[in-house]
Parts: sequence; structure tokens; C-alpha cells
Amino acid sequence: MPLDVKRLRVLRELAERGTVAATAEALAFTPSAVSQQLSALEREAGVVLLEREGRRLQLTDAGRTLVAHADTVLAQLERAEADLHAGAGEISGTLNVAAFSSFARSLLPRAAAAMLHHEHLRLHVRDAEPQDSVPLLRLGELDVVVAQRFPYVPRDFGPAFHVVELFDDPLHLATGPGHHDAPPRFADLANRPWVAGHPGTSCHEVVIHACHAAGHEPRIVGFSNDFAVVSALVAQDVGVALIPKMAHDQAPPEVRLRPLDPPLSRQVLAVVRAGAEERPAVAAFLRELRAVTPD
Repeated sequence: MPLDVKRLRVLRELAERGTVAATAEALAFTPSAVSQQLSALEREAGVVLLEREGRRLQLTDAGRTLVAHADTVLAQLERAEADLHAGAGEISGTLNVAAFSSFARSLLPRAAAAMLHHEHLRLHVRDAEPQDSVPLLRLGELDVVVAQRFPYVPRDFGPAFHVVELFDDPLHLATGPGHHDAPPRFADLANRPWVAGHPGTSCHEVVIHACHAAGHEPRIVGFSNDFAVVSALVAQDVGVALIPKMAHDQAPPEVRLRPLDPPLSRQVLAVVRAGAEERPAVAAFLRELRAVTPD
């Protein structure tokens, strides 16, 4: 029986995450669904891939062997599909794209509109943060993800993905009328209230790590990953915040935006599965992303 590609991706995710619960959370599955997928993969493989050790599932030697081949196998399947599409001589099929919210609002519509002249292509776009979209990309439910990488918060996508660096988006210190005296240096921002992203997200971690690097603990009083919400809170002096240049137009007039000293930027990236970058529809969309990004 041939191996199901999606189930192979679940096994690889288990190898990376270590537990069924963590795998389920990463893939937005239930633990029961992950276990069912893995059991079905075992039946397809005809060998024992997992063994229970206490309350945890551990990979057997056969499981580790299959995982070791997974990235190569999946990338080669992507390249094979790319070759088949290229042989058709036109950009067609379905392309599923996701981008983080500020990119989805500002630049994604232009890139999507540029693809509309491909009459045989079905393009689906959505806004989604990387922690939600990358697992869907891994499972094959998305084809292109526009993600962000913040300073102090490394994001290593690994060999399963092909990453295209698009541009750097400078981060600015955002202050309201009652905090316009705040200097744009993290070392001088001790005891200032902060508005940051939700815990566990890069928008939160960048504030934590930047303040720690400057020698103090940030006092975070507001949480949002929506820069329109962040800007509104800053405008009412709830706290200061970091707002990328791409989101400046969401800031009310009362909000003052200044470059940081030293400067910080988030990196904007396009991520696809390894091998899929050669698929005509994906390659065309990557070209359109480069065309709409700032110099």
C-alpha cells in the first residue's frame, strides 16, 4: 500500500515536536486525529513505526528511518508535480496563499490581482499569522506563506521549506501624547508601560528580548497582534509599542513614530515547501511578491 503524503508529514512533525499533544497543537489537529493518522501510516508501511514508552510515543528504528527520508521524498514529490505543471505550458490549478495581517492588508491584494489574468488558475488568499499558516503549509493545505522574522526571535524553517527573503521592514517606537518624551533607545525605556503582541508570538517576544538585552524587564499592559489595535491603545497613552513601517498608516495622528536607536527591522519572507518553488503557479506568485515589495 502506498504511503499517504499527508500522514508522512504528520510523522515528521511528531519527530520534530516530540509528543502527540505538541504535534496536534502545531497542526491544529486533535491528539486523537494525530494518533489515527499515525496508526493509518503504520498500516500502510507494514512495519511498526512507533512504540509507547510510558505515556509517550517514541519512534522505532523503522520510524526514524522513514523520517530521515521524509524531507527528500516530499521535496522530490513537489519537484515532480512542478515538472508536470510546467509541461502543461500554462499556469493553472489551485494556489492557496496566506500572509500575516499587515502584509495581507497592504501588499497581498496587489500581488493577488496581478495573478488574475491567469484564467485557468484558481487563487485562494487568506490572512493568517505564521504560527497558524506554516503548519498548514507543511501539510500541503497552503502553497505559499508570507511570514515575518523578528530580531531576537530566530525562526528556522528547516530543510522542509524553501525561503525567499523579500525585504526588511523597519520597526519604530510608537508613543502617545503622554509618552512623546520617551527616547527611542531600549536602554532608556525602563519602567515605561508597553503594548505588545500576545504571549508566545514574535510580536511579544521581540519586546521581551530587546528590553532584556537593554538590562530591564518590560512592563507589558496591553496585548494585541493587530497593529490597528496596538496603535489605538498607544494613542490613548496605554503604553508605548513597536510598530513596523508597513503598519504606519494604521496609526492615529496622535501617535508619534520614530526609528529605534540602534535600528531594528523585521524580515518579511515568502515560504514554500522545498521543491514547490519550481511549480509554475508558485514561481509566478513569488515573482509578483517581489514586484510589489518596497525597494
